[in-house]
Amino acid sequence: MHHPHFHYVEQHHDLPAYAGKTYRYDYVDGNVFIIQFFDATHRHDEGIAGQHKGYKGYYSFNYVEIAPCVYFMYWLEEVYTVSQILDLHRMVVYTHYTYDKDGDRQSLFHCGAVTELCRSQA
Repeated sequence: MHHPHFHYVEQHHDLPAYAGKTYRYDYVDGNVFIIQFFDATHRHDEGIAGQHKGYKGYYSFNYVEIAPCVYFMYWLEEVYTVSQILDLHRMVVYTHYTYDKDGDRQSLFHCGAVTELCRSQA
């Protein structure tokens, strides 16, 4: 059923550029993650170096394309609330985490280089 005064336009949204790809994030603090994007809103993260080495997690996330191939992503983890900007033009990632510690809200900011991995490297 359609409203008679509303113009319906079928919207087609292309998948974001990262969907179906795997990336390596090398943060300046020494943390290194392999990020596998299954589609537009599902990912797997694996820490391979730094204090998060051995860490693995699957996440559903939301995103907004804020400029062509620049994505603002956000999601909740068990401990962290995460906001991230993935810039596929400059191949950089900016990540902001917040978490509770001893009743106080803490905040961490990380930035790093992004490398797309071919399937044999992932």
